[in-house]
Amino acid sequence: MNSSIIVNKTQKQDDEAFSKLINTYKEKLYCIAFSYLKNEQNSLDAVNETVYKAYMNLFELKMPQFFKTWIIRILINCCKDILKVDSKVIYIDDYNKVDEYRNKASEIEFKIDSSIDLYTAIDKLNRKFKRIVILKYLEDMTIIQISEILNLPEGTVKVYLRRALSVLKIKLGEECM
Repeated sequence: MNSSIIVNKTQKQDDEAFSKLINTYKEKLYCIAFSYLKNEQNSLDAVNETVYKAYMNLFELKMPQFFKTWIIRILINCCKDILKVDSKVIYIDDYNKVDEYRNKASEIEFKIDSSIDLYTAIDKLNRKFKRIVILKYLEDMTIIQISEILNLPEGTVKVYLRRALSVLKIKLGEECM
């Protein structure tokens, strides 16, 4: 069944249709959340929050054919909120490890690994570049879709993508690209 038809049913308070709609996108939403948050629990929280916000605000969606874009935008905003909160929190386990590492710091000689894998390199990109690379190459979206999700002009998306690729080429070396 066409997702636009399902969205129309859902907007008319059909909970079963909403459940089908979410089941269609839940794996993709989780993958996007995980690529942002790098944490299973936080990713699941982001998806749950996204589903809740989508359900509560579905009446605001004017054009059902853009449901996918709309829900991904909600997800990205939820991920950004989690990252803001998470950056201020120090987990007890992490706090204990910090003391451990401080004590061993004089004994350990840190070496920089010459082979940085792609995901680590993407994770180190500037946030605006990282979002575009994730949506373009990991989620296989078009420039137009990315433009709609991030609410940026298409030209800006293209420029950011080009700059991100330049940074990745430098980090990974020309042969990896």
